[in-house]
Amino acid sequence: MNLNIPNHVGIIPDGNRRWAKKNKASYVEAYFKGYEVLRFILKKLLKLGVRFVSVYVMSRDNCLKRSKMELDILNELALRGFKELREDPIVKDNKVSIKVIGDLSLVKENVRYEAKRTIDATSSYNEKALYLALCYGVKWEIEEAIRKGRLPPSLLMPPIDLIIRTGGRRRLSDFLPIPSSYAELYFTDVLWPDFNEEELIKAIKWFSSQERLFGK
Repeated sequence: MNLNIPNHVGIIPDGNRRWAKKNKASYVEAYFKGYEVLRFILKKLLKLGVRFVSVYVMSRDNCLKRSKMELDILNELALRGFKELREDPIVKDNKVSIKVIGDLSLVKENVRYEAKRTIDATSSYNEKALYLALCYGVKWEIEEAIRKGRLPPSLLMPPIDLIIRTGGRRRLSDFLPIPSSYAELYFTDVLWPDFNEEELIKAIKWFSSQERLFGK
């Protein structure tokens, strides 16, 4: 298969709650299925040769506005995810550094603790990276950068080549706009828990067919 493989793929994994309603499942089932899909897709992207992957775990608005029940589920999933990621063969074998960008004051203390442990455990890896946008918002990021007198963290990320958004919405919803400035945008109606290898290859083939001019 002769494909133009993007260096950096961004993922907006939308549609978990609609999948739950469609399949008469709980939000817990939907989000945990979505988490397993994410691990599977990460493995496939790395195998294809993608070096960087960014995932929109939760927007800052999500963290401020979702119900307590849903936030408890998402915090529990984040806690599990950070613990598993640092021991995951996918991460270790591919030497993937885990980086987190977002307002972590909005998640539980134990999630912040596990996030730091995972970041520290993978900090020596410098060839590939998984960026997790957790409680992320660009306005917050810029305000924090001004307050601390430093560059916005997303400005230091490699540019995103391809953004895949599932769930049928045709918008970026404040997902890392700085590194996304020249990203190709692939939207699919497939709900995230149903996203699979076949759908991923469709997205990569579509990306391969795009003429990227970068303002020329």
